[in-house]
Amino acid sequence: MKKLLFQLVESLKFALKSLRTNLLRTSLSLLGVTVGIFSIVAIYSAIDALNHTVMDSMNKFGQNTLYITRFDFSGKSKVPRWKRKNFPFPTMEEYKRLQNSLKPDEVKAVTFRIFMPSTTLRSPGVEPVEGAELLADGAEFPQIQELNFESGRFFNKLEEAHASPVIVLGNDIKEALFSHQNALGKTVHLYGKKLKVIGVLKKEGSGVGPSNDGRVFISSSFARTIVSPGKSFTAIIVAPTAQADMPKLIDKITAKLRKYRKLKPMETNTFFVNNINTVKDQIEKLTGVLKMGGGFLALFSLLIGAFGIANIMFVSVKERTAQIGIQKALGAKRSFILWQFLFESMFLSLIGGLIGILLVWAGTQLVSKMTDSFQIGLTIENVILGLLISSVIGIIAGLWPAWKAASLDPVEAIRS
Repeated sequence: MKKLLFQLVESLKFALKSLRTNLLRTSLSLLGVTVGIFSIVAIYSAIDALNHTVMDSMNKFGQNTLYITRFDFSGKSKVPRWKRKNFPFPTMEEYKRLQNSLKPDEVKAVTFRIFMPSTTLRSPGVEPVEGAELLADGAEFPQIQELNFESGRFFNKLEEAHASPVIVLGNDIKEALFSHQNALGKTVHLYGKKLKVIGVLKKEGSGVGPSNDGRVFISSSFARTIVSPGKSFTAIIVAPTAQADMPKLIDKITAKLRKYRKLKPMETNTFFVNNINTVKDQIEKLTGVLKMGGGFLALFSLLIGAFGIANIMFVSVKERTAQIGIQKALGAKRSFILWQFLFESMFLSLIGGLIGILLVWAGTQLVSKMTDSFQIGLTIENVILGLLISSVIGIIAGLWPAWKAASLDPVEAIRS
């Protein structure tokens, strides 16, 4: 152990001396490693942040939330696209029958969603807000997706049953219509109808995933009084309980819907039961592919860095040939010379890697200060990965020069 520490200290001394003596040459040689480590750590950090942001947005929908509609979220359906276009959307009757037939120990909430066209909201005395995303849901929706309120509440079952003209505003919509005023109890105009504001959602920020800031919510029963079915599409959303057997629940829902639609045993399902976790798995696979692609691109910079380190080590061996000869004449073993140059090569590569990691850290701090919607950070896993890769690059780059130095004949080396 003492011998290893001695070799490490000696190699550090030689490396620092090389840095001081040939600062420009060393800096240029380390540039490739710095750029390579910066690239791979920056790419991995950005992908991790993207994945974290999207997953946080999707986690609002809960675990294993099921979306029943005519669309296939997985993209793996063998049903031709033209045939899927002719599938009917879920109906309110199917929603009610499904809601009444599923047991409380299987699902905690079932709601009927109508995806409405983007619309214009008006309020007396202010400019109209165009392009508001309009969603119509059942009163059970807050049990499915977490909603944080700045003030007020979501509509209840009584208001839904009576198709009451009430509305919940996203924060951006509220600010555009009422600025800093209290919006509760105010009136907005939608499709020529007057609706009372009963709730305002907290600000979420415009991240990668869906945000409620630009949305407004009305009850699905009220939505049916203002928009014809042909101008919107629908979905039944099912939130299972934690103890629910997902495969059995999906099979049960599928069997019931087939029965409601009077499908024959050999007929194809005219609907899809989409599990939100399937989408999460696809995102994780996509981020894995992006990491592989990013790592492959960064590999070229690392190869250039490896050649740079190897070049400076060959020069170092040539400059210290006589010194190596003296060390061997005094009894230094080949392993001592070999490890001396390997440690030096690894140390030089680590310097380049550390500079690259510091640049990534500075970049993440800058991005985080510039935007509050996309937070990126430098994780300990990516730091370790960067240091590990730079160490391996240093060992690989220094192996040949170190072997050459260890193989020198001491007499010939001293004569040189």
